[in-house]
Amino acid sequence: MSHEALFRSAPVGRLFLRIAIPGAIGMLFSAIYPVLDGFFLSMFLGETAYNAANLAFPFIIISYSLSDLIGVGSSVIIAIRLGEGKKEEARSLFTSAILLILLVQSIVATIAFFAGGPILHAMGAEGELLEQATSYMRAYTLLLPVTSLAFAMDNYLRICGHFRYSMFLNILMSLLIVGLDPLFLGAFRMPIWGSALAANISFSLVTFLSLLMFLRKDSLLRFVRPSFSPGSLFLTVKNGLPVFLSNIAGRLTAILFNALLLSWAGEDGVAALGTLMLIEGFVLPILYGTCDSLQPAIGYNWGAGNKERVRGIQRLVLLGTGTVSLLAFLLMAAVPGTLASLFLESDSALRITTSAIFIYGFTWLTRFLSYAVQNFYSAIGKPFFSTLISLSVSLLIPLLFVLVLYPAGTDGIWLNFPLSSLLAGILALLILFIRKRMEEKEKAGSGEPASSG
Repeated sequence: MSHEALFRSAPVGRLFLRIAIPGAIGMLFSAIYPVLDGFFLSMFLGETAYNAANLAFPFIIISYSLSDLIGVGSSVIIAIRLGEGKKEEARSLFTSAILLILLVQSIVATIAFFAGGPILHAMGAEGELLEQATSYMRAYTLLLPVTSLAFAMDNYLRICGHFRYSMFLNILMSLLIVGLDPLFLGAFRMPIWGSALAANISFSLVTFLSLLMFLRKDSLLRFVRPSFSPGSLFLTVKNGLPVFLSNIAGRLTAILFNALLLSWAGEDGVAALGTLMLIEGFVLPILYGTCDSLQPAIGYNWGAGNKERVRGIQRLVLLGTGTVSLLAFLLMAAVPGTLASLFLESDSALRITTSAIFIYGFTWLTRFLSYAVQNFYSAIGKPFFSTLISLSVSLLIPLLFVLVLYPAGTDGIWLNFPLSSLLAGILALLILFIRKRMEEKEKAGSGEPASSG
């Protein structure tokens, strides 16, 4: 069965399993490398290197988020255009998006290389912590235009039906980093930039192997003459904005939290937050892999006018992500100390991190709601609602709780996560309910059957 037939007519349960499982597995493996990277940094270079990477990594994620913005934003339009039967327009959009990523990331790499150190210093980093964090960030920027393409290619590979190939590349990327990290840091005794070098090599290889698929003449998406237009650029940015804002706003919030924790608890506070981010980086990619892998199918069916099929896919997305979130909560509630000890050794850091993990675990009871609904609205080309949810869960609500919970100090930072997730989940469900009721009224007025969206 061709992937277009799979999108259009396969039973929804089969469609979900065929696409979501490789997507979740691929993203799960992509989550392994930052977790083990932190482990290797701590093992071979000590806690200062571990803390330096945690301090710099939000900025690195922000730069990669620009590729996500363009990749996700363009893939939404491409999937809808394919559903409408407009293949040449879809190919032109694909080619334009690749060129745009290369241009944008060249600019970002130049800025980050020279401005990274002063920004980290302004956050309060000094001495060896500042030196290592700056070195780590600069090493990541050297190949940024090439490595950042790896984070957009997933979207295009799935549109073309290469679900297993996408999974294979994510597995290869993580295993290569995990293999190179101990080689560079342990055997070759490289400083902290050796970790970034391992990532750069792996990401570059994934970019190359991904691009090969689009050089084939039988590829649904392939390189053609690009057609840049203000309209297509606007739609790309508009549809990619929710994912970008989710990434960048979450990292900006992490930067604020790091600054507060440095003043309240020193490097132990930064280590605790870094550990939470590593755990989040293990669970969230599974949710992302489930939701994001099904975006092309949702967009294709939305473009083809098959709204009932869209609803069926979304129900399974909520069920799948809800199950993963529940398992994450149970694990963090049961063994927070064991999880903390995987990354930290000092008693003071272990104490604060164990408490943080236990409180943070409650986040997953509701986090999947806002994430699944946000991705649904992104997939159908309605980015306003997706952006509203994204900003709320990643920035607006956390900032509100920073003010409310400020007197609680470090415990207020940990409580911020589950409380923000709860409010964002309620907001997502309200938006979904209100939109459904509005559409039911519109359909009733026109005499057509109601649909979700």
